[in-house]
Amino acid sequence: MKHEPVLAKLNELRKDAQGEGGVEEKALYHMFCFISYEVGPFADFVEKEIAPSEKKDAAAGPRAEEYLDVLTELRDEVADDPEDMEFIALDYAASFISRISGDFQAYLDEAGE
Repeated sequence: MKHEPVLAKLNELRKDAQGEGGVEEKALYHMFCFISYEVGPFADFVEKEIAPSEKKDAAAGPRAEEYLDVLTELRDEVADDPEDMEFIALDYAASFISRISGDFQAYLDEAGE
């Protein structure tokens, strides 16, 4: 699978959540921004099944864990159809972020979250 359709679906989910004002909107926004920033490792993860590695010496904090939980819950809500692009995109996003949650936390810290 190519990473572009996955990234496009994640962007669509982010746009759909705009204006909701809750933790889901923030989680989708920051997930998309972080993955866009890490698009090279994300492409390798999706297309070549290469696990990303942490670049920063950081531990996942409560905000990263909260956002990852939200993404996991969203994925689980659509898990009844594993062929659906929404499930695939959320599954890749949650799996990718969970492997480099310290880097995600570092990004959130820099973003002021």
